[in-house]
Amino acid sequence: MTPTSVAPTGGFLTTGEVAIRIGGTSQHVRQLIKSGRIEAIDIAKGHGRPRFRISEAALAAFLDSAAVRTTQTTAEEAA
Repeated sequence: MTPTSVAPTGGFLTTGEVAIRIGGTSQHVRQLIKSGRIEAIDIAKGHGRPRFRISEAALAAFLDSAAVRTTQTTAEEAA
């Protein structure tokens, strides 16, 4: 009997897909997951090596938190 896939469908990405979107590697994405910077689920929990899936929302939250934001200074503040 062939087991059915337990991978979530709709809006979930593999580490490779996330790596392409952020311009990194799958290994870097796994490091971000392990450090807690990107939220992910492990669809292989307890059954071998981790197989992470990242939601579109989790990727968006990571990108938002990593964004560089500048503040505008007024002439008074600059002086």
